[in-house]
This record gives sequence, C-alpha cells and structure tokens, in this order.
Amino acid sequence: MNAIDQFLSARTVALLCADPPVIAAYDSDFAAHVGELAAFARERPRAAFLLQLGFEHESDEAADRLAAAVAAFRAEAPASARVIALGNTEKECEALGRRGVEARFVHQNAFLDERRYRPIRAAKRYDAAYIARLTPFKRHGLIPPALAPRLLFLGAQTRPDEADYVREMRERFAGATWMPFFSGAKISALLARARCGLALSAREGACFASSEYLLCGLPVVDTPALGGRDVVYPPEFVASVDATPDAVDAGIERWLAAPPDPWRVRAAWLAKVAPHREAYRALIRELAARDPGRPPHKLGLRTPHPGALHTRAIQAVNLARALLPR
Repeated sequence: MNAIDQFLSARTVALLCADPPVIAAYDSDFAAHVGELAAFARERPRAAFLLQLGFEHESDEAADRLAAAVAAFRAEAPASARVIALGNTEKECEALGRRGVEARFVHQNAFLDERRYRPIRAAKRYDAAYIARLTPFKRHGLIPPALAPRLLFLGAQTRPDEADYVREMRERFAGATWMPFFSGAKISALLARARCGLALSAREGACFASSEYLLCGLPVVDTPALGGRDVVYPPEFVASVDATPDAVDAGIERWLAAPPDPWRVRAAWLAKVAPHREAYRALIRELAARDPGRPPHKLGLRTPHPGALHTRAIQAVNLARALLPR
C-alpha cells in the first residue's frame, strides 16, 4: 500500500477525482505530510491539492504557517502540481494570496450533505444546544449557569491538559444534559429537542456545528468570531450578540419568544451556500474538465464512509420521512 492509499484509508486525504488527480486535505494534514504528497505529485505531475482550512487563516501567524507548508511542497513537487486553499472568508483568500498561495472563496460548510440533517417534530426539552468539544476556546462560560437544566451539551474533552476547564464547566452546569459521545446519524433527533443552537467561540474555523443547527431548523445565537462561520448565516435566523452571559441569555430568549419555522431556516441556509457549491463545481471543472456533481460530505475528510448498503438504508429512511406530512 503506497502513502496515498494509506492516507485515503485513514481519511487523511480524499480523492475527489482520479485522472487527473484532485486530492482534498485539511491544511494541518497537508503540512504534516508535505514530503509524501510531493512524492505523489512527482509521479502524477497534473495533481491538484485542495486545502480545507480547519482554523482561521486571516491572522498573520496562521497565513504564514500555511504559506511555509505550501513553499515546502513546491520545493519538492513539479511546477505543474497545484495547491489551492479553499478560503472560508474573502479576507482569508486575500491574506493567503499576498503570500503567494492560490486561494478560492469556497466555504467549508457548503460541503455538508443536507440529506443527513432535517427538522424533526419533537417536544422541546432544551432552550439551547451547544455542539462543541469541551475546551476553553469554545467559551461555555458565556452561558448563564441558571439555564443549566434546559441546556444540551454535545461534545467531549479531547486534551488532558484541559482537565481543569472540564471540571469547572461540569460543576457550573451540573444540571445540564451532557452527551460527550453521540452518533452523527442521530444529530437531527438530538437537536430537535432544542429551541436554538449556540456558537460562542471568538476564533476558530468555519464551524460545521453552526450550520448543522440551521440545517436541522434551529435558529442560532452567535457571538462575534474570526473564522468565517457567519459567511453562510441567513441573518434573519441568527441572533448576533455581545460576548457576555447577559447578551447570550437575551439571544436565547429571542428565539424562545418567537421561534421561526424550521423549514424556512433550513431553506435560507441552503440558499446561502448555493454560490459556494457552484464555486466548488466550477473549480473541479477547471482542474479535471468534468462536472463533479454533489461534493462528498465534508469532502470525505475525517469522516467514515457509511458504505453502500448503509447509504441506501439512510436514503430509504429519508425518502419515507419526506413522504410524511410536515
């Protein structure tokens, strides 16, 4: 098994087109495997690498780091091989372009497969849900502790050195419902029990979770952030509030008082991502002279493929649900 086959089997990279090769990778995975990917490009000089930006790249530090990885790749790869960053904001594309990195404005959240998410009718048990791993930059502390009995937290701790933060948050929100591990297939059913979703970090990437709320029909309470999650927000269904507990509380209250129609929320998000999906298709047509159709879910990166039988089962269930009255 060669290096690319190993990467593909581990979902480290995803093969979007075989001939000519178009390969997707997260920026960090690309940087970690520059040598192997350059070796592949020497064998397939027409290869193109699309870089998904997992964290913001507007800041000088992040843009410089990616530019250095691309420069290292170019030093080993043939000049015909292309590396294209998929920017989540226009500013990211500009910052990378100034450093000689080719970039296209194609938002990561456009790669969410909406067939995996849908509004579901269910009794509302929670005022708010927060999909976020238990880490300081997600700023759980912006939520008023008094809301704890009506909060759903979805996400796990991933770093041992953040144990103090985990302990503090679990004590502060002792009455909340915590689900550190959950199946992506059940996300619609879980979010159906909540009235809104929360996005509270100040700096991260495009944040898939913020769009997953909207696809499931939930409005969002959002604080200002660097990273681009707001690019695909339908503004009428997002309460943008200051980064204080009182402001977050007021944002939640807004959606409790006037809950929007979930199917309108979903449709508004789909309209926002449509230009980015078309930009992706145009890019693949440019690179491979063919229409790629629907992109794989999250570009196939770090997400297991369900297999053909499971996929058909999911499609059958979704079809049955679609035939039910809304």
